[in-house]
Amino acid sequence: MFYVAKLLQALGIADVGYAVFVGIFQGIAMAEEIILTLIGVAVFSLGRLLESKAA
Repeated sequence: MFYVAKLLQALGIADVGYAVFVGIFQGIAMAEEIILTLIGVAVFSLGRLLESKAA
């Protein structure tokens, strides 16, 4: 369970990084960038919650 939580945290951080990358280099709309960022934050938060339950 701990490693699944860490994987979710890594995916959440990667998604936020991807949102920044796409926003800068591909010029997508701000709303799409915010949605991608919120998805990344939600995935990271889920991983954080699972990590606290596993410990």
